Amino acid sequence: DVVKPHALPELKFEKTAASGDRHGHPVRLVVVHRWGVRYVDYEHEAKSYQGVINFFKNPDNDASAHVVYPGSSVPGEATQMVPWHKKAWAEAYYNPDSVEVESADAIWLGDDPQGFHQLARIVGWMLHHWNLPPIALTPETVALGKGFCRHADLGALGGGHESCPTTNMHLWHAFSWLVSFEYHRGGYRTRWGRY
Repeated sequence: DVVKPHALPELKFEKTAASGDRHGHPVRLVVVHRWGVRYVDYEHEAKSYQGVINFFKNPDNDASAHVVYPGSSVPGEATQMVPWHKKAWAEAYYNPDSVEVESADAIWLGDDPQGFHQLARIVGWMLHHWNLPPIALTPETVALGKGFCRHADLGALGGGHESCPTTNMHLWHAFSWLVSFEYHRGGYRTRWGRY
């Protein structure tokens, strides 16, 4: 079930004003987030998905993400909120260098293996698109490295979200392996989302 080939979900677009200019900074980081709403079941997770989108649409909240991904609670769908060429408001100091995906809680609680695997496919596309290596960065390597990381790996400069998306390093290592697998599996579409 978990190892069947995954495709990118359909990417809807919901514009937010909570974004800005990269001022020439190249993308060098793909950052994985978790939205942090208490998970009950897929029905509640689908409502949380819309709630996260609505929260990011309000620039007064000083928060946004390039992609919001609901996992299996809304199968085959994700929402882009910031065009790739702009920065989202997600990683504080690292905003100009990053793209990110805000993902559902069930994925990081072990309740959505399909979503877990498709999220790895999404991260693999982002790495492939920006010609970044499928390397999981650590708090020690993230300042100058290229690759992907947990929001937590950015430390205080990234907003100090110490448990995002997970503190379970066995789970993170399994995810990192899947990202590498999907990256090397290839077959990605050339364009996905708004530029």
